[in-house]
Amino acid sequence: MGLTVLYQEPFFIIATMGSLAVITLLLFIQYTRPAFAKRNKTVKLHGEPPGISIILCVRNEYDSLVHLLPALLEQEYNNFEVIVVDKNSEDDTEVLLASLEHLHKNLIIRTLSADRRFGYDNLMALGIGIRAAHNPYIVFFRPDSHPASNKWLVSLVKNSLETSARAIIGYISFKGSNPLIRYDMLEQQLHYMAMADLNLAYTSEGNNTLFLKERFISGKEFKTMTTACNQCEQAIVSHVLDESKARSCIYPEGTVTLNRRVTLREYHMIRIRNLQTLILIKSWPYLILTFEKACTAAFYILLILTFRHSAGTQNIIDLTTIAGMLLFRWVTLWAYHTGYRIHFREKELVFAAPLWDPASVLIHFYFLAALFIKRIKN
Repeated sequence: MGLTVLYQEPFFIIATMGSLAVITLLLFIQYTRPAFAKRNKTVKLHGEPPGISIILCVRNEYDSLVHLLPALLEQEYNNFEVIVVDKNSEDDTEVLLASLEHLHKNLIIRTLSADRRFGYDNLMALGIGIRAAHNPYIVFFRPDSHPASNKWLVSLVKNSLETSARAIIGYISFKGSNPLIRYDMLEQQLHYMAMADLNLAYTSEGNNTLFLKERFISGKEFKTMTTACNQCEQAIVSHVLDESKARSCIYPEGTVTLNRRVTLREYHMIRIRNLQTLILIKSWPYLILTFEKACTAAFYILLILTFRHSAGTQNIIDLTTIAGMLLFRWVTLWAYHTGYRIHFREKELVFAAPLWDPASVLIHFYFLAALFIKRIKN
């Protein structure tokens, strides 16, 4: 009897409108700056720029470094250094670094000779790079990535100066990977960046993020549980971003592109690892994204139920309202993705954005379920 009454009343129409209003409001509050922030056409700095140390940890990355190091060393920035920590490379990486060190005064080489049998050495290498840095700001960089332009460093610093932020989160493009991975990684990074813009910064991938060096070597101590259980850049970045004023980089020149294709297996591992880190550091802002996905799921479910009811009764007004709500959602998504295209150069992801919208709900809750199952088994 109760369900019959609901079908007879405009319950589903009102509920669908309500869920649409909620997800539209969340979209506006969280992602307006990454999509529509005003930026100057030319990226220039005035005055003396702060010193920056780029930290690069490598192992058997000769082929990548041949192209990457010139791109980093030729940045149009007056005060920076590149610190390369070589983690027991067995190819010609050492020879390449030694030859370039004599040609570039701002290239610093450190060697990590620890035995890899005694543990994962990535955090150790990052620590060595941080200690070797001479400048107040540092940026982590991955050898399988490439800066979008020779104004990459300028873009990060300009965002810092414009917003008075102590940390700047840049965007990483997964252009070589399949659309599912690209959409999902875009969404994950957008949420990191959006929360930073709302003074709720909680984490980032670590790569292409500008920090103050003093945040690593002073202040409160790192949580041993976090760094011991999940030894990745994200684990220590979350510590540094805590209580730091952070903002996102909205200049396309500040984008970094991954030079390789991420497999589905690696993508799955990355997403689970990231969620494990979020649990360890108790990153409650991620619950906002989960709430957003729950509201998106409610919107599409209610939309389908309303359509079924209206189609059965051939109610033209209700059917027109349903079509209008769906079109409004899609046009809004297209508008925002057009902004992402301008700010992050993600050109191919605009057109299928409405298709990703319902699919993202399934992906989001799939990984939450996968993490839950994994924790039960362990």
